[in-house]
Amino acid sequence: MSRFAAFDSHGRKLRRPYALALIPAVLMALATTVIAGMGLSTYVAYGQENTPQHEVKIVVEGTHDWNISQETVDAAAGPIFAHRPLTLTVTDRFLTGDELLRGVVPDHDILLSTQLENLETDDHKIQQRFEGTAVRADLLEGRDRKAYDETDIRFEIDNAFRDNLGLGHGPKSVVAAAQRAAVVLYDPPNTNPVFWISLIALAATATTVFLLMALRYNLRWEAKHRRFVAAQRKLARVVLDLEALEATFYAVPETERPQGFRKSWLQLQKLSLDLARSESSLTELVYSRKTAFGTQTAQQLADFEASARKLTSLSDALMGAGSVHARLVGTGTTFDRLSTPINDAMTTLLIRLEQAPGRMVANGDIEQLRSALGQLLDAAAGDPKNLQAVEQWQRAEQHLVELLSKQKKKISRYPHGKVAAPAGAPPEYRELKTSLGLDATIGRDGYANAAYLDALAKSITGETLESDRKTTAKQRTESAYRPSGPRLAVMLTALLLIGMIPAGIIAANVVEDPFPDREGTGRGAQLEIDDPSGELSDTEIIRYMDTDFPVPTSMVIAVRDAEAYLDLRTDPPGSEYRSAEPLSLLTSLYRIKQEFPELLDPMTKELKDGKAIIPVFSTDEGTTIAPGLISPEISTGQYTLGGTSNWEHGSIHESTYPDITIANVVDDYAEGIQRNGFEEDTSISFGGLFWLLTMLFFFTVVNIVLVIRFLLTATSSLGRFGRGTASLRSAKKKLARLLLGLDESQINAVAVLGSSGSNGRADDAGQRLFERALAMALREERELDATPLNERLRREFSARVEHLDHLADVLAERDADVARRAQRLIEATRGAGGDTPGGVKLPGLHPMKA
Repeated sequence: MSRFAAFDSHGRKLRRPYALALIPAVLMALATTVIAGMGLSTYVAYGQENTPQHEVKIVVEGTHDWNISQETVDAAAGPIFAHRPLTLTVTDRFLTGDELLRGVVPDHDILLSTQLENLETDDHKIQQRFEGTAVRADLLEGRDRKAYDETDIRFEIDNAFRDNLGLGHGPKSVVAAAQRAAVVLYDPPNTNPVFWISLIALAATATTVFLLMALRYNLRWEAKHRRFVAAQRKLARVVLDLEALEATFYAVPETERPQGFRKSWLQLQKLSLDLARSESSLTELVYSRKTAFGTQTAQQLADFEASARKLTSLSDALMGAGSVHARLVGTGTTFDRLSTPINDAMTTLLIRLEQAPGRMVANGDIEQLRSALGQLLDAAAGDPKNLQAVEQWQRAEQHLVELLSKQKKKISRYPHGKVAAPAGAPPEYRELKTSLGLDATIGRDGYANAAYLDALAKSITGETLESDRKTTAKQRTESAYRPSGPRLAVMLTALLLIGMIPAGIIAANVVEDPFPDREGTGRGAQLEIDDPSGELSDTEIIRYMDTDFPVPTSMVIAVRDAEAYLDLRTDPPGSEYRSAEPLSLLTSLYRIKQEFPELLDPMTKELKDGKAIIPVFSTDEGTTIAPGLISPEISTGQYTLGGTSNWEHGSIHESTYPDITIANVVDDYAEGIQRNGFEEDTSISFGGLFWLLTMLFFFTVVNIVLVIRFLLTATSSLGRFGRGTASLRSAKKKLARLLLGLDESQINAVAVLGSSGSNGRADDAGQRLFERALAMALREERELDATPLNERLRREFSARVEHLDHLADVLAERDADVARRAQRLIEATRGAGGDTPGGVKLPGLHPMKA
């Protein structure tokens, strides 16, 4: 049967509660395993060799402007690969609403219209009226990650076509649309290592947090259960001994039962019955998850433990008192139990007073105290059949109390600090005195007066004994800091908010634009000026540039008359700003491109690689317009190459500083070359990474706090284990020396016994108690030495070891005191008859000269 098994009052088996945190811990552990497996398999499958295998087909239907035809497109397009079979169909007609918005193009994959403006008509029967790009609906369905939604995809493809038209391209605009379609229609699993590592770390950290919470819950419950079981054992022992206690009680004649004895018996019966009744309800409280750590359970458990301890001491006291009152076997043992605390306190006091400096305490006073102690111990060893045994012991105690009170008045006149509260007597001592009908008030109690006088002397002389230097380990209580619910919520919220700061910084660094800001002097720019007026200078243009080209790049600055090439208009009328008719911008680009046939491919009429054209228009008002450039490269990726991207709106900028205006266009081109082809990592967004890192920071800090708290607890346990083991070794050595010197101690005691009758009785009884205490200490030492490792980590083990070490010190001090007095006695006797006393050495002491 499990050591945690228990039953309620109806005989139903109770199961120990487990932390609810185990459920999310198991789930998060499974999630961590699944996430790690998914990330590994995804990376292996898609992260290394994931090249597209299917070539994109381009079909051109109809007649188009900008030199777009099947032949020119085929000549301009190299192999374009995608992860799925795709066909881009280029048409010269308008699209219907169903085709554009709903993807109803059953005969095509992608349908691109080269119409640049919607058809303006009032005839609602005409359905083909829209420009743009249509994507078949089934190509947009079943996408897992959806880096681009349905609307984004068709705009991405169409914008690639239009942006490249703004660069002066014709057939290459269609090629750019096909390349963009291959990218945006691919929906791969997330292979971003930052995402997977962060996600796995988050899941693993959350698992650890929940596991630590569950472990802490289980350890706390097991500690509470151990306390409850220990109290139950005490109760069970008393219940099993009730019959023997009852026989002892009734063995005492009713007329000879003191009031305290009868009161203790009634209290024992009531307390045992109350504890037995409360045990079942407390068991259910401890084994219920809802109430196990409630305030009511903690209070009831503390009361149950205190009552069990009181019940045990009361039971022992009644058993001993009954043997005394009934004059049964064991009377001497009972009085020894009553006298032992007083003897221990008095032994320490006498040793301290003998070591007091100067004439602080007269030798006669010490001898009186020692004699009074001897009378008390002699009364404790009285005849069990003597009806006056209790009265004799009480008279001896009162005589000792009187002497202690006188001595207290004498030494109180010496300067002293604050008198520390003396250690209280064992609980069974007071219970035993009450059961015997003795006065247990502090003012008339032998132990209380001896302990106080010892504390007073200690405050005057300081810590002169070895046992004074032993400090009792501070017991940990349940009052360890645990924030309340609202305070805990505030702390966790603050932690979450603080975690947003590093999460935001890291996320911004991960997903930020990887390209640096503009910085340069125009290095690599090779400008050719085609200016009929001859006013422009390539040197002045480069002087205003702030970007460098990665490789030397040739450009032709073609200066033309704005009114001859552009359809300028003032919109709205009366405005100081002008715009250009959109198509006139495109037409001007193609017109200027045709003016440089040596730079064009004869088939596609596209610029050959290596030289771009920057059109510059001079107006009659003396301003300069530089709308963009005509590029030999296809603009791909997230960024445009720096061409006339605003041609659809006819936006132009007129400037009176042509050199600066042209330099800005050249800078845009240089920057565009560096960014061309760049694709944003859409596998993880800033928002997703931000919250992922925020929660990772949150759980990491919580995990660190829990781990530190757990390690502190473990370190404390290991520290207690180390200190306890060292203290146990020290106590074993002390007890071994005492055991080896037991015969010598008895010899010393005999030497003292023969010197004085009254003192001899005290030392005789003290030797008996000393040997009994030594035997008890040896049994405790053997039991502690056999304690398994897991039990040694607990506080109870450390407390028992420290108590044993303190007891060994006290016994050693008593043994040394007897040896010193025997030494003085023998030194005195060796000088009798006029002989010159020689050196003498008693066991355990250094040689001394008489």
